[in-house]
Amino acid sequence: MLRFFSFILFAAGFGQSLHAQQTVGATSSLSAGGAGRFSDGSAWRVNATFQFELGVFSAGFDPAVQPKSAWGAAWTSARLAVAPAGAVDTWFLDGAVTYFSIQGSSVPLSAVPSAGTQYYVWGYNSRTLAESSEWILLTNTAWKVVASSTPQLPVLFDTKDAGTIAITGALTNAGRDLQSAKALAAVDIVAFTGNLVVPVGLAAQLKVSAVGAGISYQWFAGASGDTSRPLANEIRSTLVVSSPANSAAYWVRLSSGATTINSPTSVVAVSSAPAQVTATHQLASPGYVAGDRVAIAVTFVAAVPVTRLDLAVLLPVGWSFVSDSSEGASRRPSARTADLLEWSWGGLPAGTFTLNYVLSVPTGTTGTPSLAGLLAHVIGGTEYQGLVAADPLILAAGPLYHSADSNRDRRLSLLELTRMIELYATRAGTVRVGSYGVNVLGEDGFVPAPERASGSRPTLSTWHTADTNRDAQIDLSELLRVIELYNQRVANVRTGAYVPRGDTEDGFQPASL
Repeated sequence: MLRFFSFILFAAGFGQSLHAQQTVGATSSLSAGGAGRFSDGSAWRVNATFQFELGVFSAGFDPAVQPKSAWGAAWTSARLAVAPAGAVDTWFLDGAVTYFSIQGSSVPLSAVPSAGTQYYVWGYNSRTLAESSEWILLTNTAWKVVASSTPQLPVLFDTKDAGTIAITGALTNAGRDLQSAKALAAVDIVAFTGNLVVPVGLAAQLKVSAVGAGISYQWFAGASGDTSRPLANEIRSTLVVSSPANSAAYWVRLSSGATTINSPTSVVAVSSAPAQVTATHQLASPGYVAGDRVAIAVTFVAAVPVTRLDLAVLLPVGWSFVSDSSEGASRRPSARTADLLEWSWGGLPAGTFTLNYVLSVPTGTTGTPSLAGLLAHVIGGTEYQGLVAADPLILAAGPLYHSADSNRDRRLSLLELTRMIELYATRAGTVRVGSYGVNVLGEDGFVPAPERASGSRPTLSTWHTADTNRDAQIDLSELLRVIELYNQRVANVRTGAYVPRGDTEDGFQPASL
């Protein structure tokens, strides 16, 4: 699996929490206050809507002047508290206690004894910059609690609003810190893999992302700045640590002419404990069709909530991405992406969910190509890496002919449909079971199996292509699919024509021949 890891390009800090939030608008203005800008210098979009989250810093704490290392301890998010009875979706005053609340999740606020900024709104805008989701922090000196009143949270922010401060930056430290954007030097580190945990026997992958021309890399073991243990031939932006036995620290030095930069330290730990998040992938169609497509399903199971979840899949040479069902993903492949596919989600609750995606298969593909998948997830500020099972996923070729098409002319005739109805109508006594078995000497390779009661799931040497759930029975929905193929028409003429298709449930689709 070392070859696979050398292709994986992960960086810490992806994703957005899916906790309760309020949608507010943020617009760009050239009047008082100037134009709001992203950290790459481009202006905020006019009438753009960002997803923001309410939070509070300690009274008198000003992130515009305080070091970012102090932000985490001073910040309280509304999502971390339990809502009192009667909480509303706005700022409100409840007797002597002031709260702000979003959809029932609230934080109590205290009065500010002296003038100064206290309350803030922050969130991300779905843009990506240097492989990290970009965040914006907004604050206004009017947003503070006084003894007798509570300010109303604006539903629209514009850079012309008096006293508004916008700090662009990136969410870091596995989603716990909001760091202000820095002015990048000619050579600078943009992102670096943080501490991570891998299962025993699995390789770990570290990566640094940087800006600048003519950058060279040298990785070291130990704490950042300790050059006593250089790693031989590790001179790329990605470091693969093969099967670490114990926890160890690593860092990389970047050089460009007279400029030298040391990365932070990344500690790689090894764990034999069961993974909190697992993923499995399997064919979602009978197999690939050369020159056509194949469908894949990935099932994720999370035992606990996950701050960030990343999936990377290494494709066979020449294969490419077509489409997926990745609703809510903060990052996903674009059409025709080849070699490596990457998805990222933020703030996922515990539970199970499935990603379905479709790949384009090159003409002339034969044999059993394979897919390899890497899963990375962040829990409690620590990143964990693991392989997607099976490793690798072997991809078999799909059927070229429907099992009902006994004469292999890619047309379903009435006689062939009648045979399908015969299998469907198989009975055990008076009960229709639709059970079938294998008979290599029969006209279609199958035979009714009335002796097998409904509900049993034998393992057959081959499956009827109409039997999409592989239970050795033909049910009504499976028969209706065959009837659909049989009823294929060109104008008013029924042709029953079909062609192989690699991304359908049964591996075929009606055709106009």
